Amino acid sequence: MNFSIQKEQMLLGLQRVQNVVERRTTMPILANALLKIESEGLSLAATDLEVGIQSLLPAEIGEQGAITIKARSLLDIVKELPETKISFQTKENQRLEIRANKSVFNILGLSADDFPEIPSFSTIDPSLFVRMNGTAVISMLDKTLYAASTDEARYQLNGVYFETVEEKNRRMFRMVATDAHRLSLVDNPDALFDENAWRLFQSGVIVPRKGLYELRRLLSEGKEDFFVTIRGKMLFVKRDKIFLSMRLIEGKYADYRRIIPETSAQALEIEKDSLLASLRRISLMSTDKSKSVAFNLMPGQLVLTSQSPELGDAKEELSIGYSGDAMKIGFNSRYLIDALSTVEGESILLELRGKQNPGVIRSKQGANHTSVVMPMRT
Repeated sequence: MNFSIQKEQMLLGLQRVQNVVERRTTMPILANALLKIESEGLSLAATDLEVGIQSLLPAEIGEQGAITIKARSLLDIVKELPETKISFQTKENQRLEIRANKSVFNILGLSADDFPEIPSFSTIDPSLFVRMNGTAVISMLDKTLYAASTDEARYQLNGVYFETVEEKNRRMFRMVATDAHRLSLVDNPDALFDENAWRLFQSGVIVPRKGLYELRRLLSEGKEDFFVTIRGKMLFVKRDKIFLSMRLIEGKYADYRRIIPETSAQALEIEKDSLLASLRRISLMSTDKSKSVAFNLMPGQLVLTSQSPELGDAKEELSIGYSGDAMKIGFNSRYLIDALSTVEGESILLELRGKQNPGVIRSKQGANHTSVVMPMRT
């Protein structure tokens, strides 16, 4: 195999596959990227057996062939090469020669025959894909991904739940994420374009967190539309010359509707940035793992407090329009900061129902985004 490619193209392709490569594995080949000559040019691919990615790059092809190379090492080399055309050629004993101007590297690889088969552009019928709105999906992922569980014991929560819903004669695409301590739900009527896309998600699917981070990176290259399909237990995404595959999480997702309280008449309107800044300051004095902050609600004001046996304590007051009974409730400040950071608009609606009940954050701009944070002992 031999080919030539501009550094910027090779670097882009390697950066795309780098995050999928399995770093801690008992299978050394999963730390490698597959370089293969296709009719369209150079194919770069990587997989951890759950998420796979293929990137097709324009290249000058000399001879067919394939090899796998440690992805991190190859990226480090290409990154340091001069801005010029780079030549690659396979040698005996699974070695790859890399040349750029007067620089020459010989890097040891593994046989492409041992690389796991992963879905690619050539394996899925293009007519099965439906179009989705990239801008809308980026916005939805930014509002939900942070709340997905990282606890492997809660396997069904290690992703984001996708489904289509119809409420008040309005069809919407919905994403939900929760780790049992917090929840984020967002609806968007503009994410899907046609009936086929609506039906694709009608039964609901749990999409793994790692695959969605890769989708987010893919979409960040350009917010135009992309294409998706579900075949069996796999979800496939393609956009331009990038193909992404991910194994769906099996099992039943949590009954998230039971977690979200009904809208409260006591919703407090608060300037979002002021509350965020206060939480960041107050949490500096909360050194425990839970980062606990107490909300003391009283007529006309919200008082935030935190304390630490090692550091001391802190207090900050916010003026609000509240005339009800005094109330005290504790929260994990990091959870609140994460939730507030994703809310659009200048003001939020904060609903508090007592120290045993979750707090609810909604955007004042509309009901399409809801965050729930479970209380802590104060």
